[in-house]
Amino acid sequence: MNNIIWSNGHKVKFEDIIDADNCYLFDSKGNRLTDLESGVWCTSVGHNNKRINQVICAQINKISHTGFCYCHPQLETTAGKLLAITGIHRGKCEFLCSGSEAVEYGMRLSRAVSNRPLALAFSDAYFGAYGDAAAKDGQRWHIFNRLECSCSKPDEGCVGECQEFAKIPFDDIGFFVFEPGSSSGLVRFPSTRLISKIVTRLQKQGGFVFCNEITTGMGRTGKWFGFQHYDLIPAMVAVGKGLGNGYPVSAVIAADSVLDRLEKTPFVFAQSHQNDPLGAVIANEVIDLIEHDKLLDACRQIGQYLLSRLASLAGPESPLKAVRGRGLMLALIFENQASVIFEKLIEKGFILNKRPQIEVLRLDPPLTITKEIADQFLTALEEVFKEVTL
Repeated sequence: MNNIIWSNGHKVKFEDIIDADNCYLFDSKGNRLTDLESGVWCTSVGHNNKRINQVICAQINKISHTGFCYCHPQLETTAGKLLAITGIHRGKCEFLCSGSEAVEYGMRLSRAVSNRPLALAFSDAYFGAYGDAAAKDGQRWHIFNRLECSCSKPDEGCVGECQEFAKIPFDDIGFFVFEPGSSSGLVRFPSTRLISKIVTRLQKQGGFVFCNEITTGMGRTGKWFGFQHYDLIPAMVAVGKGLGNGYPVSAVIAADSVLDRLEKTPFVFAQSHQNDPLGAVIANEVIDLIEHDKLLDACRQIGQYLLSRLASLAGPESPLKAVRGRGLMLALIFENQASVIFEKLIEKGFILNKRPQIEVLRLDPPLTITKEIADQFLTALEEVFKEVTL
């Protein structure tokens, strides 16, 4: 393979990637790329993290896979840490592989314990590559499209006189699947007023909240989880991506309030790599590392620095029209030059995320990114802006 072929069709003149260090990737000829999307938003504590590598090697030399018929003590330890950082102090965890799988498991569990036919979600939420949540079938979902909500003050969260909110059939909704900010890559954050209104009404009628934290979790937004920017504790949380720092491990955390309902409902789920000890060991170390190195603080600080600097580059005369962000989840909004700027940045050695047909570039660097690397990117971005405006 002579070129990396990106999934959106862009060809980049670099050789095969064979090595990595924190935010940097290296090809077979020694060229360096700066990865500002953390793989696929997964390497939360940096590529080739030596602490993570050490626990992987140690566990592989003991046992990596048990199967679902028997258990390893690491599962209880890691589950306890996940319960602690979510604030769900009484509950249980199930460890799986991918984020899509965790969301689908959570959906099956939610359907099993819900006594109402519908799930509620925002229209721009992305829930995975397959299954009930990915399909969002109109027969089993009510989709709330806040972008088209007829409000006099839509920027304040589409509440009050909002006709769209009034149409939500809460009598038929058992649970709310909340993705707090990724918005299919567009990085949009619903207002606290709107979320409070939905959750209060839902819980009053016996419903519950299931948070999809695959992208927004593990410190990405400057808190452990995106829902922690809102005044709520969900009944269930799906976690993935950054939980394994590139290793495929995900988890579903469920509160006792859900498990109590499950006691009365038959529910069966089994797959080959359910509750593997290797994934649990890695997840445990990622949590410890984020805590020990104070990466939530670092995420907020570098994220605010990037947001402020990027906002200063935006304007009517600039290719960059606006920037949105929370922690180290940032979206750069363009009018019609996102693809050109994406390619020019890769030529300068910086990888961002670009979705087809959308004028947005997204930054989700490892939480271990330094100010020096952030400044290198900002300098390259300014150079690209000059090139495209000549």
